[in-house]
Amino acid sequence: MKRRTILSVTAALSSALSFTALPAHAGTTGANGCGIQPYGLIGARWVQLGGENGKLGCPTTTERDIYQNGVGWAGRRQTFARGEMAWSPKNGSKLVVAAWSDRGYAHVNWRTTDRAFDKFIVRWTSAADPDGAQRDIVGGVRGRTAVRIHTNSGYRWNIKGCDTGIFGSDCQKTWTISVTG
Repeated sequence: MKRRTILSVTAALSSALSFTALPAHAGTTGANGCGIQPYGLIGARWVQLGGENGKLGCPTTTERDIYQNGVGWAGRRQTFARGEMAWSPKNGSKLVVAAWSDRGYAHVNWRTTDRAFDKFIVRWTSAADPDGAQRDIVGGVRGRTAVRIHTNSGYRWNIKGCDTGIFGSDCQKTWTISVTG
């Protein structure tokens, strides 16, 4: 009987201690007052956008790996109280895209691509517009845009950089990891 009790306690402790390991610098609490501490490129961009008192608020999840078509690793995404951020290294080794809603507008903001593009194609969908829309934005290494909100659900955003030529645009092969805000 004692052996069964020991095994039960061991099993309970084992399951209680199993968790997804985070990098050492990704503590679950921080000086910022949020329950989760953002880190890396997403954390740096979050601080630039005002941190816990900024556009996105506190994180509600830790960073998660994102896979394209369920197979190839594409980057990482993190959800915040008022939006999401994603690191899309296939579109730029330091490219972080942020999306949030504020004062009747859905916003998307991205920086920094590895090189300057002539333009960016920004695509979005929402419950009010499931087919979505897109617009060309002046190029460079970063950009932003916003659309008037026509739904009470979020807007999902994707971006890709393009160079224009005589015979049309030459664009990146993949879209950024989508973010919702």
